Amino acid sequence: MGLSREEKIEKLEWNSGSCGFEVCEFDSIIGEMDRPGPDRPDLKSIVAVSGPSDKYTDEELDKIFAFSERITACYDEMFCYRRGANLFLLDKEGNGLWMRKRLTWRTGHMHSKTLDEALVALEK
Repeated sequence: MGLSREEKIEKLEWNSGSCGFEVCEFDSIIGEMDRPGPDRPDLKSIVAVSGPSDKYTDEELDKIFAFSERITACYDEMFCYRRGANLFLLDKEGNGLWMRKRLTWRTGHMHSKTLDEALVALEK
C-alpha cells in the first residue's frame, strides 16, 4: 500500500524561504559547508517544494514525491549529509508556469509550462 497524501507531504522538504535568485558565490560556498547539528537537523530531501501544499493536486504531488525520492537516493549514495546540497527548487506559480531551478542558478530559463517538463529539465 502506498503512502497517503499527508505522509508524502510530511516526507517532502518544503521551502518557506527564498528561491535563491540572489545567492552569491560566497553564500553558496558557505552553504556547501553546512552540516547537521543539534539545532539544524539534516534535510528530508534535496528537492525543496514551495508551499502551501494545498496548491498541488494529488497527481502533481505523486510526481514530485517520486522525483524527490529518486534524486535524493542518488545524492545519498555520494554524500553523507543533505544540508549544503545545491537544492532542486520547485514551485507551481499562479500564472500556470512551474518554477524549476537549482538553488545557486543565477541566470537562464527557470520556468516550464508543465510539471513533467520541469522535472525533465531539472535532471539535465
